[in-house]
Amino acid sequence: MQSRKTKIVCSLGPASSTDDVIRELILAGMNIARLNFSHGDNESHTASIERVRRISSELGIPVALMLDTKGPEIRTGMVENDGKVTINKGDSVIVTTDDCYTVAAKNGAPAHIAITWKEAAAKLQKGNCILVADGLLELEVQDISGGSINCRANNTAVIGSKKNVNLIGCHASLPIIGDKDKEDLAFGVKWDLDMVAASFLSFPQEITEIKKYLASLNNTTMKIIAKIESQEGLDNIEKIAELADGVMVARGDLGVQLPTEQIPLAQKHIINTCRKAGKPVITATQMLDSMIVNPRPTRAELTDVANAIFDGTDAVMLSGETSAGSYPVEAVKTMDKIARTVEASNDFISRIETFHDQCFSAAHNPKENLSVIMSRSGVETAASMNAKAIVTPTLSGNTARILSVFRPSMPIIAVTPDQRAERSMQLYWGVQTFLRPFVDDSESMIQDTIQVVSDTGIAKISDKIIFIAGLPVQSPNMVNTVRVLILGTVLARTSAGGFATPDIKRASGRIIHVETPDDIQNIKPAQCKDEILVCKVLTEEYAPFIGMVSGIICEEISEMSEYELRCINPRLVWLTHIRNATKTLESGLTVTIDAEQLLVYEGRI
Repeated sequence: MQSRKTKIVCSLGPASSTDDVIRELILAGMNIARLNFSHGDNESHTASIERVRRISSELGIPVALMLDTKGPEIRTGMVENDGKVTINKGDSVIVTTDDCYTVAAKNGAPAHIAITWKEAAAKLQKGNCILVADGLLELEVQDISGGSINCRANNTAVIGSKKNVNLIGCHASLPIIGDKDKEDLAFGVKWDLDMVAASFLSFPQEITEIKKYLASLNNTTMKIIAKIESQEGLDNIEKIAELADGVMVARGDLGVQLPTEQIPLAQKHIINTCRKAGKPVITATQMLDSMIVNPRPTRAELTDVANAIFDGTDAVMLSGETSAGSYPVEAVKTMDKIARTVEASNDFISRIETFHDQCFSAAHNPKENLSVIMSRSGVETAASMNAKAIVTPTLSGNTARILSVFRPSMPIIAVTPDQRAERSMQLYWGVQTFLRPFVDDSESMIQDTIQVVSDTGIAKISDKIIFIAGLPVQSPNMVNTVRVLILGTVLARTSAGGFATPDIKRASGRIIHVETPDDIQNIKPAQCKDEILVCKVLTEEYAPFIGMVSGIICEEISEMSEYELRCINPRLVWLTHIRNATKTLESGLTVTIDAEQLLVYEGRI
């Protein structure tokens, strides 16, 4: 089965608060778990974090954790006895910033609604609109007298306590990080969460504010995902996408701010802008909304998810479907099936080929120029050579992000020693991550990546893979290396060889040249451990080292019997009669010797 390339974000809540459900969500395809800090408390969020990390570790499947902030918001006051009130179309409504109850119009007296925005009377103007409860109630400002905002209800609605408020024609200029958000971000830093979805982000400088606050908490690794939920955010999307680590198309509040018919166009514009900036984008809100109560989605919802993927979204998000719905696992499985079906279609394959020239416009970071050029070259080389995979060792995940933007048809295999980097890459389209120990030299790094694609079955012997990296490993270099590797390139053949035990017929390691037995004096025993000894004739004088190496290649014969070799090293593999082996097989080269096929392969396979 093909690997799904579009990532899935799942919101956690009461419906996903058990080990069994989290395990099933991960197995069904959850890549990122979202914690909504507009709901719940630190105790429940802590339990969710611990549960996801524990089960993710048990399954060996990486899952990132996203903190979604409450953000700067305005809410209405309470209804007496936490009840409901009806506001009728045409009613006069007085909006204030005190703590009075929400009451309906009665006996000629106007209705009364209090809101939490203290500067409302100073900033609102005649003609502005106040939308209550996700736009359920629309109030049009008629005039302002002192601290009272006199409005007219443009429709009839029933509202309750503490409903959210949106403004049309006015920006509240509330701080992007309120006191609660600061507490929540500190909580996220304490638990080493991977990314923060910043709610109601409208201006690029707000990203800088969040970064500065995180830096004050000694955190520079948490990725900032800008949630576009207002007209101001949409107007500033180019600069926001440039500064943010990713963007979310938050269609809920955005749908309140914009005319409904404009939402599909806004979604396409945001996704296209992110592609030009080289940043991942999440499409969210009501994607499979009916699955909160039904086991199957509507046809319109299926089409909505598919269209977002066709548009080029990196990830799709489930909200109430997995946090409070009756069918959380089924929702993820449905999302997974839709994504796989779309990605396998000829229409999608043709479409993503057109993305290449749209990636990384002048809006992207100039410092990435070399990485972008080399990554584009690597993707084009992979396509022209029909490579099975693009492999990239990475310490931060940045190379994988850049490669992802070009939407290669083959998987991007990112190998990293850093768990944070592995988790952050769960947002990147088409990227499969593997955690491997750090190696400090280029040859070992290349062989580790080859080992990954070989062990996982992503590529087989004779398949081509494209290696892309910044070398040397720990240098500040951006991507500067693109190599074509052929898995299992045959370097030598022979007609003679053997193995000490039938269970071990292959050996891999670096070549150590020994021209004569006297050369052994210049080699430390530790240098030979699990490597491949290459010599002209194998004699008893090599015995001290035979027990340390994993394999032996001889140009001529072995003067030692198979019995002697087996006694010295019960794991040994050897090949003989390989002409000019000491000249053609370079010292330090990593090879695999196969005593059954009687072949020497390049690399560790």
